[in-house]
Amino acid sequence: MPYPTAIFRRVVAACAAMAMTSTAWAAPAAVAARATAPDPLQYVALGDSVAAGHGAAATGDACGRSSAAYPTLLARQARGSITLRFAACSGATTIDVATRQAATLSRETDLVTLTAGANDLGVKQVLLACQSPARVAACRTGYAAINRKLSSTLPRDLARMIRTVTTAAPNARVVVTGYPLPFARTRRCAGVPVQPALRVRSNQVIHQLNAAIAEAARQSRIRYVDVARPFTGHELCTARPWLIGAEGIRDNTVLHPTAAGQAKGYFPALVEAGLAGRP
Repeated sequence: MPYPTAIFRRVVAACAAMAMTSTAWAAPAAVAARATAPDPLQYVALGDSVAAGHGAAATGDACGRSSAAYPTLLARQARGSITLRFAACSGATTIDVATRQAATLSRETDLVTLTAGANDLGVKQVLLACQSPARVAACRTGYAAINRKLSSTLPRDLARMIRTVTTAAPNARVVVTGYPLPFARTRRCAGVPVQPALRVRSNQVIHQLNAAIAEAARQSRIRYVDVARPFTGHELCTARPWLIGAEGIRDNTVLHPTAAGQAKGYFPALVEAGLAGRP
């Protein structure tokens, strides 16, 4: 279904306001702007720990929602032009989004961003299991299960999730994102205890996941935002990664975007999609 480009253009315009000088915000201009400004966009952020910003900044939130998450950045830099309802939660699957999080949507919702699908596959859990030589069988079984889900249940669950969201928010612009590839294509990877073959396999899985999300978005006629491209050169195994490495195993933030990943990877990709957006 088509969505009005005016909605996302307002988002982009609000974010572009950050470039204005302080003189542009002089008192008379501010008063005039308030008198003519439209109502704030009703923005709902859905998804998993990546959308929640888990690991990007300290948080006491049970869902891992942080001030460094891309939904928070978008709302903050819109300078009051957006009202954010932050429903994303760590651990959420496509089913969680379709059942629990979608309940936060309504006909008044103007904009929805969505990042989900990785938890359906359990990629991180399988990758961690594969680090133990004693768990070779579990490693093989885990990747076999991922492949089955990619070819069968995941496309169906992604389609159902998106259909539920667009039905619950019929007047909203819905934008769904992919995930960054976790590892750079290098032979050596200092500080990351993952064998080269597993790094390649993990990247392949995320690539397939992104393709499935993009196809589900295409079939539903909503915007898909690729974040693998802006993360290129900042994967694990690079000098300045935008993803949390082995140090995040203990607190379950491994493979999550850092604050830089949220601010320089996800956020600009969403703004760029709005600038170029065509329903």
